[in-house]
Amino acid sequence: MIKPELTTIAHSILMDFYQSVEPIETLIPIKGGEWSAAYKFYNENQPFVIRLSHTPENFFRDRVAAQWSTQNLPVPQIIKIDQYKDQHYAISPFYCGEALEKLSASELAQTIPGFLLMMTAMQSIDLSTVAGFGSLTPDGQGTYQSWSEALLDVANDHPESLTHGWKKILAEDQKAKRMFDHFYNILTELVQYCPEHKNLIHNDLLYQNLLVDNHRISAVIDWGCAMIGDPLYDIATFAFFEPWYPVFTQVNLIERMQQSYIEQSLNRRNFSQRLTACQIHLALGNIAYCAFSDGKHDLYQHINRLEELFRVAY
Repeated sequence: MIKPELTTIAHSILMDFYQSVEPIETLIPIKGGEWSAAYKFYNENQPFVIRLSHTPENFFRDRVAAQWSTQNLPVPQIIKIDQYKDQHYAISPFYCGEALEKLSASELAQTIPGFLLMMTAMQSIDLSTVAGFGSLTPDGQGTYQSWSEALLDVANDHPESLTHGWKKILAEDQKAKRMFDHFYNILTELVQYCPEHKNLIHNDLLYQNLLVDNHRISAVIDWGCAMIGDPLYDIATFAFFEPWYPVFTQVNLIERMQQSYIEQSLNRRNFSQRLTACQIHLALGNIAYCAFSDGKHDLYQHINRLEELFRVAY
């Protein structure tokens, strides 16, 4: 649900920027959250997107990612980033497409070749001049000195984080806290297998951020969660959430992703340990968020999935 006041702000921004009522009259809400909203609009018969947020950092990450755009990895360019009153906004071209996770089994099967080309393109980006690992900063660097440091930081509750306070809330649920600590201890053992190589990680390819048009990847959007580290992390995301998306199982998507990586990559060592480490880190981060947002059902879904994966892996 998009807050009405955000729509009013979007109207005002478009009136100021385009000096025309045309973009306002074609404004169409397409996505909304607690602190953000996105709208499609037309200007001179061309479609665009305006996004509003309480903070501009993710827009700058999108701008950084756009420099790596290729035919197989289409990342929208950012036309403008600015601020209107207490809202930050970004304007970019609109790309048609259906979210990958919403495709039928037959549609997904036909999309897999292009999807794997996109994954290979992302894994092949040269980041040798980029400093650091972990969360991508708004200026395109890594937040941490090493990939292992980035992974192990998941247990820290930083005061500047939007989810600050999660650790105290989690501690009130003894079972959840015990399971978090248990899997974190496993992560500390697995980081020794995780390479300190720099690859681009989108880290949010589900959730309507990977668009498909006519069985090809038309856009890879929303790089706000992007990281620098082990490219297995994006594969781990699909593998971890596979039970949520039965269509992935129907077309053997995870197996094909793993096989494609092994065939294309020179870095195949400790594949299973690295994949498990990435899945644990992903789950622990989600558990922290669920604790903060009082999503107890989702919290235990993540714990149960970890237990399932742990039994399989070991």
